Amino acid sequence: MNLATRIGLATGLLGSFAGTIAYLAGGGSPPTAAATVRWESAAQCRSCHEDVYAEWHGSHHQIAFSNPEVRALSDDFRKEECMDCHLPRPLAVTGFGKRTLPRRTHFDEGISCISCHLGADGGILGRRDRPEVPCRPRASAEFLAVDACASCHNQHGTTDQWRASHFAAQGTDCSSCHMPEVTRHRPDGSTRMGRGHVYRGAHDPATLRQAGRFEVQRDGGEVVLALTNVGAGHNFPTEERHRAVDMTYRFVGADGGGEWQRAWRFRQPYRDEMEPINPGNAPGENAQLPAGQRHAVRLPIPPEALALEARLWYRLTPFVSDDDPRSTLLEERRLDLR
Repeated sequence: MNLATRIGLATGLLGSFAGTIAYLAGGGSPPTAAATVRWESAAQCRSCHEDVYAEWHGSHHQIAFSNPEVRALSDDFRKEECMDCHLPRPLAVTGFGKRTLPRRTHFDEGISCISCHLGADGGILGRRDRPEVPCRPRASAEFLAVDACASCHNQHGTTDQWRASHFAAQGTDCSSCHMPEVTRHRPDGSTRMGRGHVYRGAHDPATLRQAGRFEVQRDGGEVVLALTNVGAGHNFPTEERHRAVDMTYRFVGADGGGEWQRAWRFRQPYRDEMEPINPGNAPGENAQLPAGQRHAVRLPIPPEALALEARLWYRLTPFVSDDDPRSTLLEERRLDLR
Protein backbone atom coordinates (compact mmCIF):
# COMPACT_ATOMS: atom_id res chain seq x y z
CA MET A 1 0.00 0.00 0.00
CA ASN A 2 1.60 3.27 -1.12
CA LEU A 3 1.70 6.52 0.88
CA ALA A 4 -1.09 8.22 -1.11
CA THR A 5 -3.44 5.30 -0.50
CA ARG A 6 -2.64 5.31 3.22
CA ILE A 7 -3.34 9.05 3.43
CA GLY A 8 -6.63 8.59 1.59
CA LEU A 9 -7.76 5.84 3.95
CA ALA A 10 -6.74 7.86 7.00
CA THR A 11 -8.63 10.89 5.73
CA GLY A 12 -11.74 8.83 5.16
CA LEU A 13 -11.56 7.29 8.62
CA LEU A 14 -11.04 10.67 10.23
CA GLY A 15 -14.02 12.09 8.32
CA SER A 16 -16.26 9.24 9.44
CA PHE A 17 -15.01 9.59 13.02
CA ALA A 18 -15.72 13.34 12.99
CA GLY A 19 -19.22 12.69 11.66
CA THR A 20 -19.90 10.14 14.39
CA ILE A 21 -18.72 12.52 17.10
CA ALA A 22 -20.96 15.26 15.69
CA TYR A 23 -23.85 12.84 15.62
CA LEU A 24 -23.33 11.80 19.25
CA ALA A 25 -23.00 15.42 20.36
CA GLY A 26 -25.91 16.76 18.35
CA GLY A 27 -28.40 13.93 18.62
CA GLY A 28 -28.91 13.81 14.84
CA SER A 29 -29.15 10.88 12.47
CA PRO A 30 -26.23 8.46 12.07
CA PRO A 31 -23.49 9.65 9.71
CA THR A 32 -24.16 9.20 6.00
CA ALA A 33 -21.62 8.34 3.34
CA ALA A 34 -21.71 11.98 2.26
CA ALA A 35 -20.54 12.95 5.73
CA THR A 36 -17.06 11.69 4.79
CA VAL A 37 -16.82 14.84 2.65
CA ARG A 38 -16.02 17.91 4.69
CA TRP A 39 -18.65 20.43 3.59
CA GLU A 40 -17.45 23.88 4.58
CA SER A 41 -18.01 26.34 1.72
CA ALA A 42 -20.77 27.31 -0.70
CA ALA A 43 -18.18 27.02 -3.46
CA GLN A 44 -18.42 23.23 -3.11
CA CYS A 45 -22.12 23.42 -4.05
CA ARG A 46 -21.74 25.63 -7.10
CA SER A 47 -20.88 23.03 -9.76
CA CYS A 48 -24.10 21.07 -9.21
CA HIS A 49 -26.36 23.97 -8.16
CA GLU A 50 -25.25 26.80 -10.43
CA ASP A 51 -28.71 28.42 -10.59
CA VAL A 52 -29.22 28.33 -6.82
CA TYR A 53 -25.69 29.63 -6.23
CA ALA A 54 -26.32 32.52 -8.64
CA GLU A 55 -29.51 33.49 -6.78
CA TRP A 56 -27.82 33.33 -3.40
CA HIS A 57 -24.65 35.17 -4.46
CA GLY A 58 -25.31 38.88 -3.99
CA SER A 59 -28.36 38.26 -1.80
CA HIS A 60 -28.58 39.83 1.64
CA HIS A 61 -27.84 36.43 3.13
CA GLN A 62 -24.59 36.18 1.18
CA ILE A 63 -23.48 39.73 2.09
CA ALA A 64 -24.69 39.45 5.69
CA PHE A 65 -21.16 40.01 7.01
CA SER A 66 -19.74 42.29 4.30
CA ASN A 67 -22.79 44.58 3.90
CA PRO A 68 -21.63 48.20 4.57
CA GLU A 69 -24.98 48.99 6.24
CA VAL A 70 -24.53 46.11 8.68
CA ARG A 71 -20.91 46.98 9.35
CA ALA A 72 -21.86 50.57 10.16
CA LEU A 73 -24.69 49.59 12.50
CA SER A 74 -22.54 47.00 14.28
CA ASP A 75 -19.59 49.41 14.60
CA ASP A 76 -17.67 47.16 12.20
CA PHE A 77 -18.71 44.17 14.33
CA ARG A 78 -17.21 45.58 17.48
CA LYS A 79 -20.68 44.70 18.73
CA GLU A 80 -19.63 41.09 18.59
CA GLU A 81 -23.08 39.65 19.30
CA CYS A 82 -24.08 40.74 15.78
CA MET A 83 -21.70 38.15 14.35
CA ASP A 84 -23.86 35.35 15.73
CA CYS A 85 -26.43 35.83 12.99
CA HIS A 86 -24.36 37.55 10.32
CA LEU A 87 -21.66 34.87 10.25
CA PRO A 88 -23.33 31.85 11.88
CA ARG A 89 -22.13 28.33 12.35
CA PRO A 90 -24.44 25.70 10.81
CA LEU A 91 -27.87 26.00 12.41
CA ALA A 92 -28.27 22.26 12.93
CA VAL A 93 -25.04 22.15 14.95
CA THR A 94 -26.20 24.75 17.48
CA GLY A 95 -29.82 23.57 17.18
CA PHE A 96 -32.69 24.81 15.03
CA GLY A 97 -34.56 27.54 16.87
CA LYS A 98 -31.69 28.13 19.29
CA ARG A 99 -29.33 31.10 19.41
CA THR A 100 -26.61 30.76 16.81
CA LEU A 101 -22.87 30.98 17.42
CA PRO A 102 -20.37 32.81 15.19
CA ARG A 103 -17.76 31.15 13.02
CA ARG A 104 -14.36 32.50 12.01
CA THR A 105 -14.13 31.24 8.43
CA HIS A 106 -15.44 32.16 4.94
CA PHE A 107 -16.31 35.73 5.88
CA ASP A 108 -17.37 36.53 2.31
CA GLU A 109 -20.12 33.89 2.42
CA GLY A 110 -22.15 35.34 5.30
CA ILE A 111 -25.16 33.04 5.60
CA SER A 112 -24.47 30.33 3.07
CA CYS A 113 -25.56 26.90 1.86
CA ILE A 114 -23.53 25.42 4.72
CA SER A 115 -25.28 27.59 7.33
CA CYS A 116 -28.67 26.04 6.58
CA HIS A 117 -28.03 22.70 4.87
CA LEU A 118 -25.22 21.15 6.91
CA GLY A 119 -26.48 18.58 9.42
CA ALA A 120 -25.07 17.95 12.86
CA ASP A 121 -23.47 14.72 11.60
CA GLY A 122 -21.67 16.44 8.72
CA GLY A 123 -24.15 15.32 6.06
CA ILE A 124 -26.44 17.51 3.94
CA LEU A 125 -30.08 18.22 4.82
CA GLY A 126 -32.74 18.89 2.21
CA ARG A 127 -36.37 18.64 1.21
CA ARG A 128 -36.18 14.98 0.19
CA ASP A 129 -33.84 11.99 0.26
CA ARG A 130 -31.55 12.00 -2.80
CA PRO A 131 -29.01 9.18 -2.32
CA GLU A 132 -28.22 9.15 -6.05
CA VAL A 133 -26.67 12.66 -6.17
CA PRO A 134 -23.13 13.58 -5.04
CA CYS A 135 -24.03 15.34 -1.77
CA ARG A 136 -26.67 12.70 -0.88
CA PRO A 137 -29.07 15.00 1.00
CA ARG A 138 -31.57 13.46 3.37
CA ALA A 139 -35.02 14.78 4.12
CA SER A 140 -35.29 16.78 7.33
CA ALA A 141 -38.53 18.12 8.79
CA GLU A 142 -36.52 20.33 11.19
CA PHE A 143 -34.63 21.89 8.31
CA LEU A 144 -37.92 22.79 6.60
CA ALA A 145 -39.62 24.16 9.73
CA VAL A 146 -39.90 27.83 10.71
CA ASP A 147 -37.50 27.23 13.59
CA ALA A 148 -34.70 27.07 11.01
CA CYS A 149 -35.37 30.77 10.38
CA ALA A 150 -36.08 31.52 14.04
CA SER A 151 -32.46 30.86 15.02
CA CYS A 152 -31.59 34.30 13.63
CA HIS A 153 -34.88 36.01 12.83
CA ASN A 154 -36.50 35.65 16.23
CA GLN A 155 -33.82 37.73 17.93
CA HIS A 156 -36.22 40.64 17.43
CA GLY A 157 -39.43 38.61 17.74
CA THR A 158 -40.26 38.18 14.05
CA THR A 159 -41.01 34.46 14.31
CA ASP A 160 -43.16 35.00 17.41
CA GLN A 161 -45.06 37.69 15.50
CA TRP A 162 -45.70 35.17 12.72
CA ARG A 163 -46.89 32.51 15.17
CA ALA A 164 -49.45 34.97 16.55
CA SER A 165 -50.77 35.82 13.06
CA HIS A 166 -53.39 34.25 10.82
CA PHE A 167 -50.60 33.38 8.39
CA ALA A 168 -49.33 30.69 10.75
CA ALA A 169 -52.83 29.26 11.18
CA GLN A 170 -53.31 28.99 7.42
CA GLY A 171 -49.90 27.42 6.84
CA THR A 172 -48.22 30.37 5.11
CA ASP A 173 -44.67 30.29 6.45
CA CYS A 174 -41.41 32.18 5.87
CA SER A 175 -40.56 30.26 2.70
CA SER A 176 -43.96 30.96 1.17
CA CYS A 177 -43.09 34.66 0.81
CA HIS A 178 -39.31 34.91 1.03
CA MET A 179 -38.42 31.73 -0.89
CA PRO A 180 -41.22 31.34 -3.45
CA GLU A 181 -41.40 28.24 -5.62
CA VAL A 182 -39.36 28.20 -8.83
CA THR A 183 -38.89 25.60 -11.56
CA ARG A 184 -35.51 23.90 -11.57
CA HIS A 185 -34.17 22.21 -14.71
CA ARG A 186 -32.18 18.99 -14.43
CA PRO A 187 -29.36 18.03 -16.86
CA ASP A 188 -31.55 15.26 -18.33
CA GLY A 189 -34.16 17.83 -19.40
CA SER A 190 -36.68 17.09 -16.65
CA THR A 191 -37.88 19.70 -14.17
CA ARG A 192 -38.63 19.81 -10.48
CA MET A 193 -40.01 22.29 -7.97
CA GLY A 194 -37.47 24.26 -5.98
CA ARG A 195 -37.31 27.35 -3.80
CA GLY A 196 -35.82 30.70 -4.76
CA HIS A 197 -32.71 31.71 -2.84
CA VAL A 198 -32.78 35.49 -3.35
CA TYR A 199 -34.61 36.07 -0.03
CA ARG A 200 -36.46 39.22 -1.07
CA GLY A 201 -37.49 41.43 1.82
CA ALA A 202 -36.83 44.92 3.14
CA HIS A 203 -34.56 45.87 0.22
CA ASP A 204 -37.06 44.88 -2.46
CA PRO A 205 -39.71 47.54 -3.24
CA ALA A 206 -42.09 45.04 -4.86
CA THR A 207 -42.10 42.88 -1.73
CA LEU A 208 -42.59 45.91 0.50
CA ARG A 209 -45.56 47.13 -1.56
CA GLN A 210 -47.31 43.79 -1.05
CA ALA A 211 -47.15 44.18 2.73
CA GLY A 212 -49.52 47.10 3.32
CA ARG A 213 -52.75 48.57 1.94
CA PHE A 214 -52.54 52.37 2.07
CA GLU A 215 -55.84 54.29 2.18
CA VAL A 216 -56.49 58.03 1.77
CA GLN A 217 -60.14 59.05 2.18
CA ARG A 218 -62.25 62.05 3.12
CA ASP A 219 -64.70 61.73 5.98
CA GLY A 220 -66.62 64.98 6.42
CA GLY A 221 -64.26 67.68 7.58
CA GLU A 222 -61.35 65.26 8.00
CA VAL A 223 -59.00 63.21 5.89
CA VAL A 224 -58.27 59.67 7.02
CA LEU A 225 -54.87 58.11 6.34
CA ALA A 226 -54.75 54.40 7.12
CA LEU A 227 -52.42 51.46 6.67
CA THR A 228 -53.45 47.80 6.95
CA ASN A 229 -50.88 45.01 7.19
CA VAL A 230 -52.35 42.67 4.58
CA GLY A 231 -49.28 40.91 3.21
CA ALA A 232 -46.57 40.62 5.87
CA GLY A 233 -46.84 37.51 8.00
CA HIS A 234 -45.32 39.47 10.87
CA ASN A 235 -45.19 43.07 12.05
CA PHE A 236 -44.63 45.77 9.44
CA PRO A 237 -41.87 46.78 9.67
CA THR A 238 -40.22 43.94 11.57
CA GLU A 239 -36.77 42.83 12.64
CA GLU A 240 -34.33 45.61 13.44
CA ARG A 241 -35.34 48.69 15.42
CA HIS A 242 -33.89 50.97 12.75
CA ARG A 243 -36.61 50.04 10.24
CA ALA A 244 -39.52 52.48 9.91
CA VAL A 245 -42.68 52.91 7.84
CA ASP A 246 -43.99 56.50 7.64
CA MET A 247 -47.31 57.92 6.50
CA THR A 248 -46.65 61.53 5.48
CA TYR A 249 -48.90 64.27 4.10
CA ARG A 250 -49.25 67.89 3.12
CA PHE A 251 -52.26 70.06 2.32
CA VAL A 252 -52.20 71.97 -0.97
CA GLY A 253 -53.68 75.49 -1.20
CA ALA A 254 -53.93 78.10 -3.93
CA ASP A 255 -50.31 79.08 -3.29
CA GLY A 256 -49.02 75.51 -3.60
CA GLY A 257 -48.18 72.70 -1.21
CA GLY A 258 -47.14 73.18 2.36
CA GLU A 259 -44.41 71.35 4.24
CA TRP A 260 -44.52 67.57 4.36
CA GLN A 261 -45.47 66.28 7.80
CA ARG A 262 -45.47 62.84 9.34
CA ALA A 263 -48.92 61.57 10.26
CA TRP A 264 -47.71 58.31 11.82
CA ARG A 265 -44.57 56.23 12.16
CA PHE A 266 -44.66 52.45 12.48
CA ARG A 267 -41.50 51.37 14.29
CA GLN A 268 -40.02 49.77 17.41
CA PRO A 269 -37.79 52.31 19.20
CA TYR A 270 -34.30 51.77 20.49
CA ARG A 271 -34.13 51.01 24.22
CA ASP A 272 -32.56 54.37 25.07
CA GLU A 273 -35.13 56.51 23.21
CA MET A 274 -37.06 58.58 25.70
CA GLU A 275 -39.46 60.35 23.35
CA PRO A 276 -42.61 58.55 22.13
CA ILE A 277 -42.57 57.62 18.45
CA ASN A 278 -46.00 59.20 17.85
CA PRO A 279 -48.46 61.30 19.85
CA GLY A 280 -50.44 58.76 21.81
CA ASN A 281 -47.54 56.31 22.14
CA ALA A 282 -45.79 55.78 25.45
CA PRO A 283 -41.97 56.10 25.59
CA GLY A 284 -40.49 52.80 24.39
CA GLU A 285 -43.80 51.56 23.00
CA ASN A 286 -43.61 49.28 19.97
CA ALA A 287 -45.47 51.01 17.14
CA GLN A 288 -44.97 48.32 14.50
CA LEU A 289 -48.17 47.19 12.74
CA PRO A 290 -49.03 43.52 13.46
CA ALA A 291 -50.24 41.23 10.68
CA GLY A 292 -53.88 41.80 9.79
CA GLN A 293 -54.22 45.00 11.80
CA ARG A 294 -55.13 48.50 10.59
CA HIS A 295 -54.11 51.88 11.97
CA ALA A 296 -55.82 55.12 10.93
CA VAL A 297 -55.02 58.78 11.55
CA ARG A 298 -57.63 61.55 11.16
CA LEU A 299 -56.49 64.99 9.96
CA PRO A 300 -58.71 68.11 10.16
CA ILE A 301 -59.00 69.81 6.76
CA PRO A 302 -57.84 73.47 6.84
CA PRO A 303 -60.34 75.92 5.29
CA GLU A 304 -57.91 77.00 2.56
CA ALA A 305 -56.98 73.43 1.48
CA LEU A 306 -57.75 72.46 -2.11
CA ALA A 307 -56.17 69.00 -2.00
CA LEU A 308 -54.16 66.63 0.13
CA GLU A 309 -51.08 64.73 -0.97
CA ALA A 310 -50.02 61.64 0.96
CA ARG A 311 -47.04 59.29 0.77
CA LEU A 312 -46.08 55.97 2.29
CA TRP A 313 -42.36 55.52 2.95
CA TYR A 314 -40.19 52.59 4.01
CA ARG A 315 -36.92 53.60 5.65
CA LEU A 316 -33.97 51.33 6.32
CA THR A 317 -33.10 53.73 9.12
CA PRO A 318 -35.48 56.30 10.64
CA PHE A 319 -32.93 59.11 10.76
CA VAL A 320 -32.88 59.91 7.04
CA SER A 321 -34.71 62.32 4.75
CA ASP A 322 -37.02 61.49 1.86
CA ASP A 323 -34.28 61.98 -0.73
CA ASP A 324 -31.89 59.56 0.99
CA PRO A 325 -31.35 56.26 -0.89
CA ARG A 326 -32.28 54.43 2.30
CA SER A 327 -35.83 55.77 1.94
CA THR A 328 -38.15 53.95 -0.47
CA LEU A 329 -41.38 55.60 -1.65
CA LEU A 330 -43.99 52.84 -1.66
CA GLU A 331 -47.13 54.80 -2.59
CA GLU A 332 -48.20 58.34 -3.40
CA ARG A 333 -51.79 59.64 -3.44
CA ARG A 334 -53.57 62.94 -4.14
CA LEU A 335 -57.07 63.64 -2.83
CA ASP A 336 -59.01 66.63 -4.21
CA LEU A 337 -60.92 68.45 -1.49
CA ARG A 338 -62.92 70.93 -3.58
